[in-house]
Amino acid sequence: MTLPTLSLGPRSGLRASAIGLGCSRLGSTLGGCTDAAAERLVRHALESGVTLFDTADIYGQGESERLIGAALRGRREEAVIVTKAGQRFTPAQRMAALAKAPLRQLARRLPGLKEAIASRRAAPLPRDYSPAHLQRAIEGSLRRLQVERVDLFLLHSPSAAVVERAEFSGLLNRLVQEGKLRAWGVSCDDAECVRAALRLPAVAALQVPLELAEALRPEMEAAARQGVGLMLREIFAGRPATAAAREAAIRAALALPQSLALVGTTSAAHLDEALGFAQRTRTVEAAT
Repeated sequence: MTLPTLSLGPRSGLRASAIGLGCSRLGSTLGGCTDAAAERLVRHALESGVTLFDTADIYGQGESERLIGAALRGRREEAVIVTKAGQRFTPAQRMAALAKAPLRQLARRLPGLKEAIASRRAAPLPRDYSPAHLQRAIEGSLRRLQVERVDLFLLHSPSAAVVERAEFSGLLNRLVQEGKLRAWGVSCDDAECVRAALRLPAVAALQVPLELAEALRPEMEAAARQGVGLMLREIFAGRPATAAAREAAIRAALALPQSLALVGTTSAAHLDEALGFAQRTRTVEAAT
């Protein structure tokens, strides 16, 4: 499949496939894919033209990064790796991570346990965007990913106040100079965070829910003019569970300037469907 490749903004200097693979469920205790299945999914994505892989240090308690690193071994230069940090696990969650394999087995047999884990996962995590924490988090990500450099590092869902203080800027700019990061940006959950991030001259890209990006279209267009790239997540949220609705979501995401769509899935079939939608969208645009 020939998948369109897009610029992720002049500030980052990155180019990536119009569809990126969201890897939050790789290595997850609940319903994730692990080990050989995860490697097959990442390799399938790469062979299908997907070049961007989005993860975070908390996804699968770090397992998502480890699985991506293993799957991309020998093909690192074909991929754009995006990871995030700034959220932390509670002590109880860190203990649970040590028993992930037996918990996964128990959750399959005990619906009550699965619901309890899901409920705990839905609760907000503690945040830490201090330079000291981010330094440790990034070094950990580099080890798990088995790489010397992260292509794009994102602050993971900070508040606007955290972004405005920008205490992390010196560290992240230094890591770019050292070659450990190619560029950095912010994963935003609300309009205030988006606006605060766009006031920082070193921000190379934003990751934003599609619904929020559509509501902030003037800001998104201004971001593109500033050279800031855009990754749209949660693109199917709130839409009917139909193929037509999913195709409309892909079309809406790719209609925004300098944007690509993140598809979070552990299903090769679901990913292939999204790739077909993206290819069809770009083919129609080229013909008009």
